[in-house]
Amino acid sequence: MSDPSQQPQTQAPPPGSISSSNSSQAQTGPPTSSQPPHSSHHHAVPLYAQSAPHETQSTLAASLVEEAAEQQSQQQSQSGFSHSQSQFSSEAGVSQLPAHLQTQSAFGAAHHLAGSIANPVPYTPAPPYQPPLQPKDIPVPTGAVRDGRTRTWTDEEINKLKPEEQREVFRRKKGEPLNISEEKVTAMSVAELKRRGFGRVATGYCFSTRMTMHQPLTTRADADEDPHPEQPARIIGIFKKLEAKGLTSRMDRIAVREAIKDEILLVHSEGHWDRVRGTGYQSIAYLETCSDYFDRLSLYVNTESAICARLSCGGVIEMCRAVAEGQIRNGFAIVRPPGHHAEPEDAMGFCFFNNAAVAAKWLQTIYTGSPSVNSNAASTTSGGLGVNGLGNGNGANGGLSWEDRGIKKVLILDWDVHHGNGTQKAFWDDKDVLYISLHRHDGTFYPGGTYGSAEMVGEGEGAGFSVNIPFPDKHMTDADYIYAFQQVVMPIAYEFAPDFVIVSAGYDAAKGDELGQMDVTPAGFAHMTHMLSALANGKMVMALEGGYNVDAIANSAHACVEILLGDEPRHLQLGNASASASNAVQKVIDIHKKYWKCMGVAVESAEELRHAGKPIPISEALKAHRTYDLYHEYKLFNIELADPELDESYKDQLLCTDDVYDCNTLMIFMHDLGTLKAAYSAATMDIHLEKTLLLDTSREILDWAIKENKYGVVDVNFLAHLPTIKGSVADDPLRNEKREKTLALYIWDNIVSISAAQNVILVGSGAGCSALMAIVQHRPQVKERVKACISVLGFEKPPELDAASGSRVWYKENSLVLLPKTHELHEDARKAGKHQKKYGNVYRLGPDDEGRPVFLLKSSIPRIKDFVDARLPNSYPVDGEGDITMANAN
Repeated sequence: MSDPSQQPQTQAPPPGSISSSNSSQAQTGPPTSSQPPHSSHHHAVPLYAQSAPHETQSTLAASLVEEAAEQQSQQQSQSGFSHSQSQFSSEAGVSQLPAHLQTQSAFGAAHHLAGSIANPVPYTPAPPYQPPLQPKDIPVPTGAVRDGRTRTWTDEEINKLKPEEQREVFRRKKGEPLNISEEKVTAMSVAELKRRGFGRVATGYCFSTRMTMHQPLTTRADADEDPHPEQPARIIGIFKKLEAKGLTSRMDRIAVREAIKDEILLVHSEGHWDRVRGTGYQSIAYLETCSDYFDRLSLYVNTESAICARLSCGGVIEMCRAVAEGQIRNGFAIVRPPGHHAEPEDAMGFCFFNNAAVAAKWLQTIYTGSPSVNSNAASTTSGGLGVNGLGNGNGANGGLSWEDRGIKKVLILDWDVHHGNGTQKAFWDDKDVLYISLHRHDGTFYPGGTYGSAEMVGEGEGAGFSVNIPFPDKHMTDADYIYAFQQVVMPIAYEFAPDFVIVSAGYDAAKGDELGQMDVTPAGFAHMTHMLSALANGKMVMALEGGYNVDAIANSAHACVEILLGDEPRHLQLGNASASASNAVQKVIDIHKKYWKCMGVAVESAEELRHAGKPIPISEALKAHRTYDLYHEYKLFNIELADPELDESYKDQLLCTDDVYDCNTLMIFMHDLGTLKAAYSAATMDIHLEKTLLLDTSREILDWAIKENKYGVVDVNFLAHLPTIKGSVADDPLRNEKREKTLALYIWDNIVSISAAQNVILVGSGAGCSALMAIVQHRPQVKERVKACISVLGFEKPPELDAASGSRVWYKENSLVLLPKTHELHEDARKAGKHQKKYGNVYRLGPDDEGRPVFLLKSSIPRIKDFVDARLPNSYPVDGEGDITMANAN
């Protein structure tokens, strides 16, 4: 631990308050007025609680004040402590909160509120800031060639090195000779050459046990059994894994240092720097009074947290420096605490300083000089960016020209399962930093809100440079992530053509992580790393973010480091991407077509097309065609609904025969419109009309019901798609299932209930199945009139009949539920009985049955006919004219 007198500082805040200093925010960051509207989604509950959407920053700060005032009032009533002695009163509440805390920092509010309680622990002002001593440049002996076949160092040169300098340049096991002859090198195997690092510039890593000092204050009785997710064992586990597998012996270890104030100010405000740094000078008793407030921000803070945050950020900066200077080819930063949730004004979500964002700004500042920094950062006095070897061109190797070091465009790829709100906010209007994030997002998953949605693309010059790929479901697999990489990440990354790549490598999407609940394997992470390695001439740094299963992050990091070292990617066998992931990726493509050529041609909106002519939705054309065709084929009439809302929603989608009120058998047939197979030009998105087909699978049912049996028919088609891909079935945002069920009940009440039909058959296909289930659920008369309920589905889950309906026994006896043979309900025969209770008579298809959902309806016609015939009472024969022939009663 560093001497406090040597720790970074700035002007001490006045006792009892922490200044937010908004005006001192780095000029390189986006101005406050241009910050995204949904970025202040700070956290009312811990990240690891995975609770409901989180409060905004100002709301959280205000609520904390009110809680403190209420608690204080209770304490005063018990102790006799008067309001006049208190800094706050419950009446004052939020109005007593300083303006900068009301609008800016919930993190800062924690300290402010700690002084509001009765008998508060005093705040200790931090001493003036002194930048820490930076490590010396490690000399490189004459003749040391990093990318050559041999490395020959003389004894004289070795003896001049200090022990710690020798350890830094030794890239082989202790005790091995440094002088290796050409003959020995030639005789070595490829594996041995790789182990020693010959033939390519080395891969680096950074690690310091000092970062394990960031630990929770309170030692709970069950701490060993149930440690905090963001625990020191995370980085220890990764380092020991790499060491045990012999990877560290093939890598250069880069020294970790503290990030200095001017580096932090490239992204964060001076007020934020002061607030984080100030925690390092407080007593444990004081920090314990703030712990409840920090918990609300998903943070824990001890006296060493500030220095660990500076070490974590400084480690990533040093890794980027080593890559930029050519000292190493690429590297992995084993650091904590993580950083991608930290915003310019606030700490949150286990994060204090945004490591990746600060490193990206640092690279642009040092190696191009184009991004301006504030007056403090530009200073050449002690602590500025131009001293102690930082950016002065005297890197450890110095092997690259300034032209080769030039870094203007940086790609930050974030595959942590949580959205990196802090990183996105830092570059919201910046066109030189492309931020791409793959994360789980449903509006409630941490950090909550809408900031991680696909529509959040940046603004101003930065529009299109924030690319969010939000997965709406848990248990996304390698196939889903690789699909997103192939369709979105890599095409946009190639078009952007970055000079440097930083990976926010969170491994909470790894299989086995209880917080992320995803299923990405180490091989999946390795293949993503392999694809990214092709960018920026291989200049890439991976910085650890989240990941809270120690074994999972160690195995995943190990797989990624193998790729950095040049090993071949592990074998990866992929299935199909899930429908949920495919839909999410397609939405991203549609949104970013206007920003990136590789995403295809953006389709003009209907509003834009109105200037050229009358836009007609293809769905309207198909409905009109079906109405015309079915009238001439089956004499089905288009019905106008008396309910205005239903008529507007389902115009031209409800057709009936003219005998629905006086037929003997009435069939209600609800189904998808059909499957549209479109062929289109990828360059223009124009559909090839002559090659585009509508597959209408409903004709077989209509032929059987109308032409063969003269049933009365009510035909309803929904604008939906039959799920044909096994896996997660994403919700169709254009469907309104509640309204579909309302339509089904409307048909029962206004047609079936007043029809003279003695037998009613319910047939559903795809989207129509859940609508028909509403009739069974809510209309008790079905038990007397309905003779058969038939459902033909794709890979979606069958609709479940509520036990409260009292119709489960009847439904099981009179239903036939047909699923593809590879449907998940068929996978466990032991649960067949439970399925029968909930879903009805689920028919178990055999190996010879049709397994393709699109073909299932037609192939099931014989089984449907047999099922219906067995349940209808003795049917009257039909003569050639279609008239019913009554048998002689005698």
